[in-house]
Amino acid sequence: MFKNFEQLFKFNDQLFELQKKQIIIFIILVLFLKFLLTVPSNSNTDIEDLKINVNTASLEELQKVPYIGEKTALKIIKFRENYGYIENINQLKNIRNFKRFKYYIKTK
Repeated sequence: MFKNFEQLFKFNDQLFELQKKQIIIFIILVLFLKFLLTVPSNSNTDIEDLKINVNTASLEELQKVPYIGEKTALKIIKFRENYGYIENINQLKNIRNFKRFKYYIKTK
């Protein structure tokens, strides 16, 4: 079959290189599938679920909203206490940075 040891070693080296490539491809495939399975799906999350309800949010929760600092959060809470339930976010349009933070809040 093999005329000498040199041919045998050459064959073994080629086989080893092929097996090495197959193992690398298998590992990459497994890692890729693991990544796909661990990435959260956005299909179950509605953008409205991520917004903060200005009628129920605490001072700390309001401060987590972009463009709402402590003073703005206090103004929203004071508005809520004075006028009651906020039916439309446009009721807050006179508060500083409203045009920026309005995309992160909801009323219901």
